Amino acid sequence: MLGNRSGVGHYTEQIVTHLAQARPEWEFTLFSNRPLAGFTVPGASLANGYFPRSRWLWMQLKLPGAIRQAQPDLCHFPNNSAPVWHVMPYVTTIHDASLFLYRRHHPWSRLLALRLLLPLVARQATAVITDSESARADLMRVLHLPPQKVHAIHLAVADAFQPVTDAQEQERLQKKYNLPPQFILYVGAIEPRKNIHRLIQAMAQLHQMGTPAHLCLVGPNGRLLDELQQAAAQVGLAGFVHYLGYVSQADLPGLYSLATVFAFPSLYEGFGLPPLEAMACGTPVLTSRQTAMEEVCGEAAWLVDPHDVSEMADGLHTLLMDANQRGMLQEKGLERVKQFTWAQTAEKTAVVYEQALQSLAGRN
Repeated sequence: MLGNRSGVGHYTEQIVTHLAQARPEWEFTLFSNRPLAGFTVPGASLANGYFPRSRWLWMQLKLPGAIRQAQPDLCHFPNNSAPVWHVMPYVTTIHDASLFLYRRHHPWSRLLALRLLLPLVARQATAVITDSESARADLMRVLHLPPQKVHAIHLAVADAFQPVTDAQEQERLQKKYNLPPQFILYVGAIEPRKNIHRLIQAMAQLHQMGTPAHLCLVGPNGRLLDELQQAAAQVGLAGFVHYLGYVSQADLPGLYSLATVFAFPSLYEGFGLPPLEAMACGTPVLTSRQTAMEEVCGEAAWLVDPHDVSEMADGLHTLLMDANQRGMLQEKGLERVKQFTWAQTAEKTAVVYEQALQSLAGRN
């Protein structure tokens, strides 16, 4: 919607699209600090009041007036924040508790803007939505929220994430991104919490085992890229770690499908959507045995301790060398992903809206 969309941008697009289908009698008004390029949903309208210079200033200074003018019955803020001075009832989605549990991995500007704001936003909200039972437990603990206020609603993958088997499309992507014949793929932000440093160390151990694997990193150019490139060179992986940058949604299913293994050893996630996307494309997944990843992936992924480089390397080595293990995880992953749909996510979200409106009506 807003250029190179993040995971939250895709969440917002999918939830609005499927809510409009689930409740066609409802009217939706979308507020954004920038124009929503190419985004149209039947029954949804776009409000004016852009302020592209600062999303934070727009949210705190311009958005409250725009909302008062529109007079909605309920607002939903999908990205961890809301205006401090907000008179309308609202639901907020807080995707995880990483600002409190892994604050050293966030830039100071984000901590300053959100860590002080988030407890107030959560307390003032009529309901809080989060992405998993794991994140729900964390938020209740760190924000001291009552259980009845916090709702865990799983995310899902877009319909476009399916195995890409067309030979011409595979060849196009191989040439476009200069991909090696076999590679381990990572998709996500390039930031400390994603644990890519240890993934590179595990890659070095793979090479010591005689398995000269390549690693392809896909995601926004984060603060760590220079450090990661230096770390790769220091352990002899120069030429084996490839940074592909931000990849369009249209190309992602093909990249997942071409990868031999998908690795996502994150230290903490509220949900962890990329492993589910990889499963939907028939790619075997290695991910972390903690927080939401185990809840989401279950037995359909090879789970490792994200702090244990040797365990990560052993898991990658097994998946790279054992076609039977890869095939088993492919089958389990394709079945697992069927449990998660955006239609189901939207329906559960609509129920939270209805409950919030009923509770407000009961107070009047």
